[in-house]
Amino acid sequence: MVTKSVLTATALESPLLSVSPINPKGHGSYGREISAPLMLTSLVDAFSILVIYLLMHFSASGEILMVSKDTELPKAANTADLIRDTIIKIEDGRYFVEEQEVTADGLVGKLLELRQTFTKDRPGEEFPDKIIIQADRRTPYKILNSIVQAGAQTGYSEIKFAVISKR
Repeated sequence: MVTKSVLTATALESPLLSVSPINPKGHGSYGREISAPLMLTSLVDAFSILVIYLLMHFSASGEILMVSKDTELPKAANTADLIRDTIIKIEDGRYFVEEQEVTADGLVGKLLELRQTFTKDRPGEEFPDKIIIQADRRTPYKILNSIVQAGAQTGYSEIKFAVISKR
């Protein structure tokens, strides 16, 4: 008499079933550890996917701008990666120089203060005369022009705008 069918005779046993506390397979110890063998191939695959995802979604240069959710940067076709310089940000009609709020009249004074602090802290080094303007794309020209003029008055010769690439 045949007691086993073909399917049960050829079926593979699960690694979890072999260590089940209900079916101890002749081991009399109740305090034994329940563990399943690690599937190393699937772990390597998971970590490879994670590494590729992180490499694709984070740039090597890092994020240098903190853009609020309400600010929509302008789009530009001709762009270059920004290098960390003095950042002037405009949000809701308020001016920020290096994350410190200043008034429109105090902008020139703050830029001069940054220049003096740099030359005092680093004698012999050339002052980086570059600023980055971070503003919403709907910011009026009059406000942007006042920042450009303040930068020119204080000796900042290279003025860049933070934009999003159209590419």
